Amino acid sequence: MTSLFNKFIYSIIFSFTFIIVSFSQEYDDSSDILYISKIELIGNKFTKDEIIYRELLFKVGEDILKSELQSLISRSKENLLNTTLFNFVTIKYIEDLNKINISIEFQERWYIMPYPILEHADRNFSSFLKNQEWSRIDYGLFLLINNFQGKKETLILRTIFGHHNRYDLYYYKPFIDKNQKLGFGFDIDYSQNHEVAFQIANDELQYLKLTRDYAHKVLKLSNFYTYRPQLNTYHLLNLTYTNVYTNDSVVVLNNDYFFDDRNKISFFTVGYDIDYDKRDSKVYPLVGFRAYLSAVKNGIGILSDKGNFELRSILEKNHQLTDKFFVNTSILGKMNINNSNSFYFSESIGSNNYIRGMEYYVSNGDNYYISKSNLKYEIIPQTSFDIGLIQTKKFSKVHYALYFNLFFDTGYASSEEVINSKLTNEFLYSGGVGIDLVTYYDKVLRIEYSLNKFGGHGIFLHIGAPIIDD
Repeated sequence: MTSLFNKFIYSIIFSFTFIIVSFSQEYDDSSDILYISKIELIGNKFTKDEIIYRELLFKVGEDILKSELQSLISRSKENLLNTTLFNFVTIKYIEDLNKINISIEFQERWYIMPYPILEHADRNFSSFLKNQEWSRIDYGLFLLINNFQGKKETLILRTIFGHHNRYDLYYYKPFIDKNQKLGFGFDIDYSQNHEVAFQIANDELQYLKLTRDYAHKVLKLSNFYTYRPQLNTYHLLNLTYTNVYTNDSVVVLNNDYFFDDRNKISFFTVGYDIDYDKRDSKVYPLVGFRAYLSAVKNGIGILSDKGNFELRSILEKNHQLTDKFFVNTSILGKMNINNSNSFYFSESIGSNNYIRGMEYYVSNGDNYYISKSNLKYEIIPQTSFDIGLIQTKKFSKVHYALYFNLFFDTGYASSEEVINSKLTNEFLYSGGVGIDLVTYYDKVLRIEYSLNKFGGHGIFLHIGAPIIDD
């Protein structure tokens, strides 16, 4: 028995030694190592070279394993496309013995986008189609400079009139240091509305609409700092001052709209986010993983210490099953602490994130979760074509893809205060099928048929990927 045991131990030691030696020999084999002697950038007429080099997983003068070359090229291409600076990226290479020359060709986007605003004020497009209240239409002017100075900076000027009045100035510089890790930005946002939601009844928002006076006014002043130590890891620290005024009639209808029967409040907010995002696409991911965590405290003791502390997390996994089939699962969890029973600081299912098939409803709660699962079949892979009538290549070359989607959503919102709600403190679920059209400039159009737990069903239209947003 002892002899047999010794033989077993010796065989394990021999196996590990053989594996280590094999790996060492494989790594030391110079024929498996490529030296990057040149990287040529073609077509980036406006984008600075250093912005592109920041997204690459390889650099000039570096040795890489030949077996890892295709993976490094594929992931670098995904990083470049996820900057939203380019419509198309093509990476080619030429091997010369143990050296390699890499060329990267770009088709840059149109970075200055002034266009008129004509949009609805509802929580989602399906809610607008149901209500068809054309008085809830906003119009205005939106100016986006997406690659300001060629350094991936973002500048937004927005003026909105109609149902909402809004004036917004936003600026973000992702790199303020030589190592391209630290970023800075600010946002000045002022809005005033004739209509405001003041409570939830029967799982739907109830609105107060005033003809002459404004029902709601909000001023937000934010500055934030970002830190990107690695290609897929993002940190954000945000400090915001908020001043909110609401008409006295809102407080009469709901004396818990803020707290202490107030009709206006001022407070500071501090928030921290960490986001690990290793998906192939942020617009319509098919493979990859994401983990996101956010902590926000409203009311930090300056001006006011009242307000909630919230924790929010997102986990998302995308996997390719076969050449044509893909599966996606994402889950959002949110927990409110010290909410003070304030309607203003409440947010739950149906606000920014919803369960498909329940787009018309809202359920407030102290804590909630939503999960979304999608089984996708690729009907048409990414295909491109040229529109001959358009002269500029920034718009003439169009790409699109089409997917069939079988989905299932679940959710749960918990609260001790809710009355007359069939959604709160109730396990929710829905399922359905849909068609997703993915095209250029980050546009995703979806048409879905959904059936929910309570037997409600219908056809719904959406803009954006069927995943959970921040």
